[in-house]
Amino acid sequence: AGPSLPLLLLILLPPTMAAADLEMEVNPTGQNAETGRPQLQPSRTKPSLLNALPLKGESKQHLLIKAGKSQPDRKTRHLPDSGIPVSWSDLELEVATEGEKSFKILKGVSGIARPGRVLAMMGPSGAGKTTLVECLAHRARPTAGKVSFNGRPWRESMSRRLAYCHQLDLFRSNLTVKEHLLINARLRMDSRATVEEIEERVEETIVRLGLTKCADTLIGAPGMGGISGGERKRLSIASEILNKPSIIFLDEPTSGLDSFMAANIMSMLKNISKGYSQDSPLVTIIAIIHQPSSELFRELEDLTMLADGKVAYSGEAKHLVEYSNSIDFKVPTFTNPAEFFMNLISINPEAMEESKATVEKVVARWKQSKDYDQLKVMVDEAQDSKRSQNIEPEIQQELSSAMQLKTLLWREVLDRRRNKLMAAALILRTIVFYLFLGSLFYQLGSDSDQKAVQSISGAIFFIMINQAFTYVIPTVQTFPREIAVFKREYSAGIYRMAPYYLSKCIANLPLDLIIGAMFTPIVFFMIDFSDDPNVFGGFVGILALLTLMATALGYWVSCMAPNDQIALQMGIVFVVIPIIPSGFIINLDEVPPWYVWLKESSPFTWGFRLLMTNQWANYGDIACSDDDKEENLCTDTQRQFDNGEEVLRFFGIDKDTDARNGIIVLCCLILAYHSFAIISLFLKTKATAGHLSK
Repeated sequence: AGPSLPLLLLILLPPTMAAADLEMEVNPTGQNAETGRPQLQPSRTKPSLLNALPLKGESKQHLLIKAGKSQPDRKTRHLPDSGIPVSWSDLELEVATEGEKSFKILKGVSGIARPGRVLAMMGPSGAGKTTLVECLAHRARPTAGKVSFNGRPWRESMSRRLAYCHQLDLFRSNLTVKEHLLINARLRMDSRATVEEIEERVEETIVRLGLTKCADTLIGAPGMGGISGGERKRLSIASEILNKPSIIFLDEPTSGLDSFMAANIMSMLKNISKGYSQDSPLVTIIAIIHQPSSELFRELEDLTMLADGKVAYSGEAKHLVEYSNSIDFKVPTFTNPAEFFMNLISINPEAMEESKATVEKVVARWKQSKDYDQLKVMVDEAQDSKRSQNIEPEIQQELSSAMQLKTLLWREVLDRRRNKLMAAALILRTIVFYLFLGSLFYQLGSDSDQKAVQSISGAIFFIMINQAFTYVIPTVQTFPREIAVFKREYSAGIYRMAPYYLSKCIANLPLDLIIGAMFTPIVFFMIDFSDDPNVFGGFVGILALLTLMATALGYWVSCMAPNDQIALQMGIVFVVIPIIPSGFIINLDEVPPWYVWLKESSPFTWGFRLLMTNQWANYGDIACSDDDKEENLCTDTQRQFDNGEEVLRFFGIDKDTDARNGIIVLCCLILAYHSFAIISLFLKTKATAGHLSK
């Protein structure tokens, strides 16, 4: 009677009742403890009753979907050989040290990571965990040994199926979690993916990684608000699985988290290893774990213990206690097995010889064990290309440079729109300086006497200096502050270098030019340079050209400098030295021959020539005022400057050629600085790649 009761209820209940309401099962005891009668209890696993029902017309899977379960138990969804196993045998990595000596980090390491399971790499500091993972991820080259992916060696197409999550979480702090994932999805996914598909993938990833509550929260920075440490770890993983990689490497994904959050991360990784969807293959996951808690250890599946560059244990984590006991190293009761074993294979500085002997003994006993023999058989089978399936990645069409630029530009605009303090500081600084300069040289341009020549020329010079420092100094810190994020994204092949660089330049351009166009009239009309609208237009245009030059120079210095402190010092040097021979502090005709190259290559020399030509070329007669006569600057018959052309000649400026040449030279310098910046950025990333491959 018991088993037939659920079926009877299914027939009698109204069709409007949700299928989930029917998911009940008979108490395993079959009786109520008090009445002795059969009783029904809500099922802890809802599909159990639905799987047992003799369904007609509708499949069990269809009814599961109606009951709120979009997919059946994942354990039955995949073929045993689905996914890409990673195997390695006799890996060695030797690095050169000072002098002619060399040091081995890896010493004949073998192992296997299977699809659908998480392999944890553990060991004391210096054991070679990170080096091994970098070799497996093709980020470092072993000096000996073999690494196979599904029985085949590394090929370039594998890079599209591999993801690497770094230990340090790096994000743009002014983006929300969802915005970050949308931008990454657009850059990582197939270019043929529609907006709806991208949004669906992002929403699916947010739900899978448990980021729903913080989806619209700014990421922020550690110690400065934003999402929590656990959410940052999950976001880092979410960013890497947007394009559904077949192999995921993680460098200490649980570091810095409490035991509960660390166990939660590991549980989530186990879930991902079972596949991204009902029909997707299993995923191979390799994670470096540092100092696992008891809660985290219970979540581990496969485990490889490294000691001094050698394997001390490799197998299922739940068998570690049994194995350790079998080699005469008994794990005490109520002790974390992972912590016990790691202490066993660690080198104690206070008992160096004794601890080294213990490590050698543990490694030797591993090579004598049956588990070691079984591992060798598994590795040999995994590296046999005849037994492996030929799994080639789907051809993914990369995003065009134009679409990459559009996406990256969107990211930059979002970042700057939320960084209102920086824009406000730039506006306030410009207003204060122009008001001060305008009040200091107030209406001197209208005097038209001999003394006004020095004042007006000095005002022009300091306006040029302001343009240089206002835009060079803040710009030099752009790339050093973001170089870590750029290197990580660029090395992962998310985007090309040119779209990234152009997005930075274009995003800053409107604000820089608008501020100049809005506030330049303040200083121009306060000083009263001229009533001629052509002079005003030329003044604004030349300052805009100097702004473009200053930002280009700042980007070049920024790409060369290793950090923001050095970038700031370099920026000052690249501004101050070229300004000195620009024509005001020292006359252009008086510059020594050995510094002519500096004078002619200085952007400030040509900027000063342009501004001076714009001001004085059509200035007209310069009077000899009574004040000038009292100070013996001129007489009625003899003047130092009769007109603006003589002012230009005094400063060594040729009005006929310097104006035209100045525009050409500044435009060429702008292009040259941007070119040098991209080359410097490329060399910096190449140096990083070279370091990884050594």
